[in-house]
Amino acid sequence: MATRITVNGSRILPGSGAAIKKILVLNHFHTKNPPVTGGEIRYFHIYKELSQYFDITLLSQSGGGRTISYSPSYRECRVPMDYRHKQVLGKLMKELSSSRSGYEINLIKNMVLAKYPTVYKRYFDHLSASSDIIVHESPYLVEYDQELGTGSKPRIYNSHNHEFLLAQNTWKNQKAREYLPLLYQLEKKLATRADLVFAPSPQDRESFIALYNLDPGKVKVAPNGVNPRQWLERRDSSRNGSNGRLKALFVGANYPPNIEAVDYIVNHLAARCPKVEFLVAGGCCKPFLRAARPNVKLMGPVSHREKLHLFAAADLAVNPVLSGGGTNLKTLEFISAGLPLFSTEFGARGLNLVDKIHYVKAELDNFPTKINALGHCRKMLAEMAERGRQYVNEHYSWGAIAKRIKDELDPLLVG
Repeated sequence: MATRITVNGSRILPGSGAAIKKILVLNHFHTKNPPVTGGEIRYFHIYKELSQYFDITLLSQSGGGRTISYSPSYRECRVPMDYRHKQVLGKLMKELSSSRSGYEINLIKNMVLAKYPTVYKRYFDHLSASSDIIVHESPYLVEYDQELGTGSKPRIYNSHNHEFLLAQNTWKNQKAREYLPLLYQLEKKLATRADLVFAPSPQDRESFIALYNLDPGKVKVAPNGVNPRQWLERRDSSRNGSNGRLKALFVGANYPPNIEAVDYIVNHLAARCPKVEFLVAGGCCKPFLRAARPNVKLMGPVSHREKLHLFAAADLAVNPVLSGGGTNLKTLEFISAGLPLFSTEFGARGLNLVDKIHYVKAELDNFPTKINALGHCRKMLAEMAERGRQYVNEHYSWGAIAKRIKDELDPLLVG
């Protein structure tokens, strides 16, 4: 008979059978079904695929607490924020004294809160007692896990980024940067004491090993991936585009590297590519809503369904990012959907993509030239996009990535 666990009035039904091992996953943000932003997509799909082999509980934070069952062996327990969140947030807003530091504040808030006996801490203590593996998605909640490194049960760091290096490169607020040493110590503690570390790219793997002096044998790569079955059939939109313009798509969350990319599109790229209509979707639009450009359409956040239709209608995709961590999820999705992609080399990092074979490499100084010269080379771009689509869908499906993670976890559960 399956065991029932009651959490704050919500019943959770794990998969039946003693052989099914339970995994508890800590994260400071929740996901959605279907997920939309990059972090949500990775968080949802890796564990959805792993729930074929394990019983998975995601332990997340949100404004309202409830448990959502995605399947009999996969659920998310969203823990409500208690009064301490408001207290700590108010203190940090005064301390950082900047309306542009929201990104840093939300991350620092979680590092600070992990020292307190919050509601999240009570949920973690309750659920971890009956779990076989504890997975941390980031170092921001590591202080909740008081038994980390004791050997009581395996701990895993399934990183979205090398968080310290990402913060070092992207945090702009000088007061926020005073918390970087704390972030370094927390990530070092997690990476050092974890039984396994999954890095999102080969570059992140090497930086984890070097910065924290880790045993290379316990640091594996679990890149971002795609769900190849989700895409709609692409349609030829160029003949009916706005004033005959090609439609070039960029999608991104409200995240500093994406905002920098949109700034480049709005203030530089669009003016030099007058025959291209740039479609920009996601939270990255927010800082530019008053920046009117005749060939830039800022769509703001879109639903998953709207996103699929955008991918089907666009002629090509652009990814002029210069910073960030891990492998770039939008690069994978653009290529998986069959869109010809123009991207910086940084945007294609860690994926072994080849210029003119899988995508067009374009840096900021020659991005307009590359689009203007190649944007209407329909046959060349279609053949390139098909090669890229086949390559990405074969090597970066979420199912294949989860299977490789399972194979690394299995030896930890013997005995």
